[in-house]
Amino acid sequence: MISVPEPHIIGNMNKSRAVSISVAVCLCLLASSSCANKSSKFKFTMQRDAVMDMVGQNVRTEKVYRDLDTILIADVLLYKPEIKRSGVKQAKDEGRIDAEQDKEMFADIADKESKEVEFLAGVYTGDKRWNDLDKNNSMWRVTLKTADGSWVTPSSITKLKLDKMQDAWLFPFLTEWKYAYRIVFPKTPAIAGVNSYTLRITSVVGEGTFNWDLTPPK
Repeated sequence: MISVPEPHIIGNMNKSRAVSISVAVCLCLLASSSCANKSSKFKFTMQRDAVMDMVGQNVRTEKVYRDLDTILIADVLLYKPEIKRSGVKQAKDEGRIDAEQDKEMFADIADKESKEVEFLAGVYTGDKRWNDLDKNNSMWRVTLKTADGSWVTPSSITKLKLDKMQDAWLFPFLTEWKYAYRIVFPKTPAIAGVNSYTLRITSVVGEGTFNWDLTPPK
């Protein structure tokens, strides 16, 4: 004898089946969303890593000691326009800036590229009173070598606050135990014509020299 399920049992079975289908659909959507999020995060991570690689390739480090005393530890980045553009593109892709801001920032980079050479420096000194590169009466003299071998001073040195820098994480050499500085030189013909940049930070207690080869790779 074949038993026939009662109507209320059939109804419950249909409801269970409907719920199961709904759950399955939701799980598929969540899985798809999760994959998309993972893909986006992977893309952003790759972009950030690429920018940080460019930063790392353009940082130079000098350590100056006298006997057993630390005089100066400095990391200096040649802040090339291509590094800046990569940083802006990454911020745009991550949705941290809009299209208008992206356009303005690229225009600003293009404008400054022909006018100035910029460096970012993280500086530690054995005595905090020595860490005053931005002062007019600083014990340190910052200079850049020109094509004719002379040395020129910056148009500006600005002390930066790490907690005010939106993308400070891109510059791991700028740590809390160092002072951060933005150093800008006017891009005169004598500077624009060099094959390498040589920056010096000098004082009566020590000197640090930083070099960047500008020759395009073959």
